Amino acid sequence: MLTEKRSTGRARRQVTEEAVLESEELQIRVEEERPDVFRQVILYVLDRVEGKPNAGEAVLHHLFYFIDFDYYEKFEENLMGETYIKNGYGPTSVNLTRILRCMEEEGAIRKQEQVYHNYSQNRYLTTGRSNTDLLRARDIEHIDQVLARFSGMSAAELSEYSHNDIPWKCARYGKPIPYETVFYRDDRYSVSESDDAL
Repeated sequence: MLTEKRSTGRARRQVTEEAVLESEELQIRVEEERPDVFRQVILYVLDRVEGKPNAGEAVLHHLFYFIDFDYYEKFEENLMGETYIKNGYGPTSVNLTRILRCMEEEGAIRKQEQVYHNYSQNRYLTTGRSNTDLLRARDIEHIDQVLARFSGMSAAELSEYSHNDIPWKCARYGKPIPYETVFYRDDRYSVSESDDAL
């Protein structure tokens, strides 16, 4: 049923109870996990947010969620193939913390613990130049657009903002957030052009 709705066009859809119910039946369409791409995106993002005091691990979870879900809405394919779950703070990457630890052990990044607005924060800094050979020009342009919108926000601001995004609202606590629900986003969150604008 969701596939039929998508095939009728990409015009903005009203969020209904039906959309929420359908989201519970959706399979998460991850074409393939792409850990090498995820690692390159991590390094690229860390290079771009290094001087921002707000950019701790909690902010990174939100940034990668919006990078992945906005990308899926625009291009109908996965960028990193990451799975995100719903929790009280917002969407959380299933593998980010583990990958950060591995990258730290390999010496690709280093962790820096600090206090930001009276909260303990884990920040990560790159130790060398990031490699982007697996990323296409459109990937980098997309990442830069997401960072321009969100990288200055605190974890609390991003959490509050993400709680009104339809994919997060449709998921159950502790369960994966279906990528397909991006097609039910309202105008405040949608990043694709409607058919009327084409």
